[in-house]
Amino acid sequence: MMVEMTNDILMLAAVVTSYVGILKAYGVPHRHNHLFSLVVAAMFVLVPDRVQQLLLTISLVGLTASGAYHYSKGQAKNGGQDDADTK
Repeated sequence: MMVEMTNDILMLAAVVTSYVGILKAYGVPHRHNHLFSLVVAAMFVLVPDRVQQLLLTISLVGLTASGAYHYSKGQAKNGGQDDADTK
């Protein structure tokens, strides 16, 4: 049970971090990052399990696709060299 809970927490932390990264990309002041992180985490933790699983699935697919697109766009633009944002 503890291992499963730890894996869930690690996955949720990665999702919350990704959402904070989106805030940074849109230029939201850094002073709001902590509050936004808490709100997103609370949203995932306080909803029923079924809703939580749907939100996690949507987030993982959307954030992964967005990251893959951003990375591939940088690869094509730089002729295969690393994009400055991907380091």
